[in-house]
Amino acid sequence: MKKYFTLVFILICSISWGQDLQCNIQIRTDQIQATNKDIFDDLQNAINQFMNQRNWISNKVQPQEKINCNFVINITEFNIDQFKAEVNITSTRPVYGTTYNTTLFSHFDQEWFFKYAQFQSLDYQENANLMALTTLLAFYANVIIGIDFDSYAPEGGQAYFNKALQIRNMSQNVPGWNPSDGRGNRNKYYIIDQLLDDRFKVYRAGFYQYHMVGLDKFKDDNDEGRKEIYASLEKIRSIQERVPNSVTFKIFFNAKRDELIQIFSKADPGLKNRAIDILGKLDPSNATNYDRIKG
Repeated sequence: MKKYFTLVFILICSISWGQDLQCNIQIRTDQIQATNKDIFDDLQNAINQFMNQRNWISNKVQPQEKINCNFVINITEFNIDQFKAEVNITSTRPVYGTTYNTTLFSHFDQEWFFKYAQFQSLDYQENANLMALTTLLAFYANVIIGIDFDSYAPEGGQAYFNKALQIRNMSQNVPGWNPSDGRGNRNKYYIIDQLLDDRFKVYRAGFYQYHMVGLDKFKDDNDEGRKEIYASLEKIRSIQERVPNSVTFKIFFNAKRDELIQIFSKADPGLKNRAIDILGKLDPSNATNYDRIKG
């Protein structure tokens, strides 16, 4: 009987520990003419289980600590078991002492190619590229976790970025994983390449400062929080001047643009003007959006 209860306890712990992500999966098939779309429902359920029931994080994760993310998978081509998709991926985390969730990651990946047959199990193993689909999902799971951890501790996501790099290296020469894929350098290859580039340590320090020293203290002192967030942008500017047009900055401002406008729209006039100036330089294609800070 004692062995039985021990086994049950271990099973319960393994189930509770193995749910690290709270991931919402949505499959869209507007461009597909297939009359029987059951395979897409099955695919959505399979991905949902794969992402949400797997142990991605080495430490125990409490229910309130699950990382929230969304995958909107738009199937653009489909033939029997061959899929091509464009995927919008976002992740968020709560801001301390508030009910507000801040977006950490926002990326549009146009290069998903994979095979899937209805009712097929999604096999995955670290250090092996068993299935194109699970390789894609595991890559982004580790990037999302790494970015989340970076927001709580300086370079806190290093171990997960290293896992993502290992996945990328296994996938080189596979369509969708090459340096030349996607638009410019906005692809999987350069996402992890830049996050682990020593030149981007300043960016990662700014990312930590933005969240832990800025947003998470906003509840107690709005003005001080804004100053810290502005200081974090100055750090990011220092690396952006040396490595312009990087996918890292595109992802950051996709996630933060509206939030930054809200934050600085309530700043004093001097800080408003400095914020508009630096944001226009950091995110030049959207510079006119930051004029909304003026109110």
